[in-house]
Amino acid sequence: METTAPLLELHHVAKRFGGIQALSDIDFDVRRGEVHALVGENGAGKSTMMKILAGVIPDYEGEMVWQGRTVRLKNPRHALDLGIAMIHQELSVMPELTVAENIFLGRQPLSGGVVDWPRIFREAEAILAELGFAHVNVREPLERYPLGVHQLTEIARALTSGAELIIMDEPTSALSPMETRHLLELTRNLARAGKAVVYISHFLEEVTWVADRVTVLRDGRKIATLEAGATDKQELVRLMLGKEAAFFEESYMGGRTVVDRHAASEPVLVVEGLTRPRTFTDVRLELHPGEILGLYGLIGSGHFELGEAVYGLLKPAAGRILLEGRPVGVGPRRAIDRGVAYVPPSRRTGLFLEKPIYQNVTLPWLAQISGLVPQIPREVAVTDEVIRRVGVRPPDPLKEVVFLSGGNQQKVAIARWLVEPPKVFVVSEPTRGMDVGAKEEVMKILRELSQAGVGVLLISSEPETVLAASERILVMAKGRIVREFVGETVTKEQLLHAAAGELAEAR
Repeated sequence: METTAPLLELHHVAKRFGGIQALSDIDFDVRRGEVHALVGENGAGKSTMMKILAGVIPDYEGEMVWQGRTVRLKNPRHALDLGIAMIHQELSVMPELTVAENIFLGRQPLSGGVVDWPRIFREAEAILAELGFAHVNVREPLERYPLGVHQLTEIARALTSGAELIIMDEPTSALSPMETRHLLELTRNLARAGKAVVYISHFLEEVTWVADRVTVLRDGRKIATLEAGATDKQELVRLMLGKEAAFFEESYMGGRTVVDRHAASEPVLVVEGLTRPRTFTDVRLELHPGEILGLYGLIGSGHFELGEAVYGLLKPAAGRILLEGRPVGVGPRRAIDRGVAYVPPSRRTGLFLEKPIYQNVTLPWLAQISGLVPQIPREVAVTDEVIRRVGVRPPDPLKEVVFLSGGNQQKVAIARWLVEPPKVFVVSEPTRGMDVGAKEEVMKILRELSQAGVGVLLISSEPETVLAASERILVMAKGRIVREFVGETVTKEQLLHAAAGELAEAR
């Protein structure tokens, strides 16, 4: 990387939210032609710092310098006008619009005073082809595609904005190995073309591969800025945590774990020959009380949709779902009444972010808690108990969910189902976009549920997550169960190969 003057600098930046010091005396810079990675645990200050860079938070102490001139960004539009674009982890796409409309949302090119649709479609196809998504029909509504395409659409929007600095917040968390490889190569190409990239990721193998420099935050402070080629994952985790973590080898180093079948006489959940056209075919599985069954697959394999079917959100064309030997039926209400809980892969769809924690937690249980007349004090008391149990920070039932970190939002999504403990807990991507500490806390909750006799179906496209807690692992590919791992040592590489064959080497 050629040494140049910084494109953007932060000097002595600090930010406080009430009594919480989110950032303290941060110095940071990023140069043209550079990928500068930012890593740290949830709550380390990464999100606050990026929101300052993107104009979301205009009120802070310290100084921002853009191209040698001191600036104070007023809002995200101001940042974009200057040439700073941010790709948020929680996506802001509009699924009912076409893929092309989402890419050019709010800035459609005009011809003769009307929207130039041929140009929009042409340029949308070109950028998606560059991202490795030439198969996506940009004229189709985005809602017809899986989460990975939603994420790439948001990335494409930033890339076509003409920004000089692009901030990527967990850009690969919903992507397959092949899609991840395309994005990482594109990120390096952006730097070679003179763009500056701030890259935030909990996948440290990506960070050490794609970045030129890495800055580590901990507890709102900058711990170190290192040349990426002169560090490794072990040192980065040590700097992030300041201590060793039980989750360390499994989550960050891609280590091994031994999975064994849980001893149980009868399964609590049985899936028999479940089929839904273009989604999954003849799926069969059993889940035992107290077992954590991992269901691993790449994006688009059908494993997320299988979780939706178990919860009653999708109606299968054939097959049965039995809970304790009896059909569950169709519809979430029936599933809840029978003892099935579900956490979706996206927190945005699973939670009402603008509502307080207590309203999110008590929503499925209002009839039991309040009857016909809302009783907010009872709802708050019930919520207080369960969020303290799972370790939501801060444990304030009245706090709006949008102001929580991603890890704490996920704890709220889990706490909802502890009001009336389920028999079967289906949880998709429980640790997506989390740091090592938050992952361990969520996994601890799932282990405690299993120890209490709950059958946990753990669905993920992150091999580290499946390896961390599963006692048995099923792998899905192209809508079918293709492999079972039980009573043997399993590695991340084995899971990837089972799910994608030669594509496993892409990550």
